[in-house]
Amino acid sequence: MAEQTILIAEDDPDIRDGVRILLSGEGYHIIEAENGTRALEVFRPEVDLVILDIMMPEMDGFTLCKKIREKSSSIGIIMLSA
Repeated sequence: MAEQTILIAEDDPDIRDGVRILLSGEGYHIIEAENGTRALEVFRPEVDLVILDIMMPEMDGFTLCKKIREKSSSIGIIMLSA
């Protein structure tokens, strides 16, 4: 099976690092973004799953979700919230 790619969009570096460490340890390729705007810039069709924070600077998770859906209607999206 090909390596799956997960995009993590989270402004808290500790949370982002923790999620990255756990998922990369399971063999996933991780792309990271510190805010919604950056996540949209690094998003690509090869991404299999997006994990995104709801409250982020520059672009919140709900807006980012809508913009990702415009590019890919079938990608899995998990929303994180404190």
